[in-house]
Amino acid sequence: MKGQLNAFLAALQFLTRIRLSNGANSPDAWQRSVAYFPLVGLLLGLILAGAWQALSYLVPASARAGLVLALAVFLSGGLHLDGFIDSMDGLFSGRERERILAIMKDSHVGAHGVTAVVTLLVLKYSLLAALPPGHLWLGSLPLSPLLVLMPVLSRWAMVPALTCFPYARKEGLGTLFQAGRGRRSLVTATLITALLGWLIMGPPGLVYLLLVGLVSLGWCNWIRRLLGGLTGDTYGALAEITEVFILAAYFFRPW
Repeated sequence: MKGQLNAFLAALQFLTRIRLSNGANSPDAWQRSVAYFPLVGLLLGLILAGAWQALSYLVPASARAGLVLALAVFLSGGLHLDGFIDSMDGLFSGRERERILAIMKDSHVGAHGVTAVVTLLVLKYSLLAALPPGHLWLGSLPLSPLLVLMPVLSRWAMVPALTCFPYARKEGLGTLFQAGRGRRSLVTATLITALLGWLIMGPPGLVYLLLVGLVSLGWCNWIRRLLGGLTGDTYGALAEITEVFILAAYFFRPW
């Protein structure tokens, strides 16, 4: 039981600014933490949905969307946004594999990264601002099920990327989480996500999970063909892309 708690705290430490441990995690705790990514997403989702509802009494929809988006970036420490920026800089450079990896590792931000992140944030803001007020109920609670589920699914999307695909570098984030291993973590994380999806949204929650799984596999296969494996930056980019996809899918859903 203590090992599972340490694994969850390691996931919380990595994915958020929330610190409930001293940060000294064993390699085993880091590897097992992958299974708890969706639970960390649930915590983030509840915070975001609670903030969304509270702000609905204080500010108009456009300001609420901007504040909730800023809160989401703050809670994650900009981790996934940073990965998205670096990924876009490298992937859109049109260079060979080694040069792409070098660009992604460079701390300087290029034009491709800036253009991509501005586009991403504008899309997120626009989709959040357009959410109708009528969907803001989770069971008997005045919480948005979409905002609760979105971080769950985006954090889950990284689990197959971490457990089923090789790491492109000899050292880095993938070595910390034993990239390409830990299929048990994938099964556990998927079962947790499926249960949460059902509890939060019912059958549509499982549809979202299936669609996000396809997005994750498509992204991972493309990056593997291009770079021979994934990197920490591409994990973060996947989380950001998934969140935009979920918000967009809400408006085009046939169910």
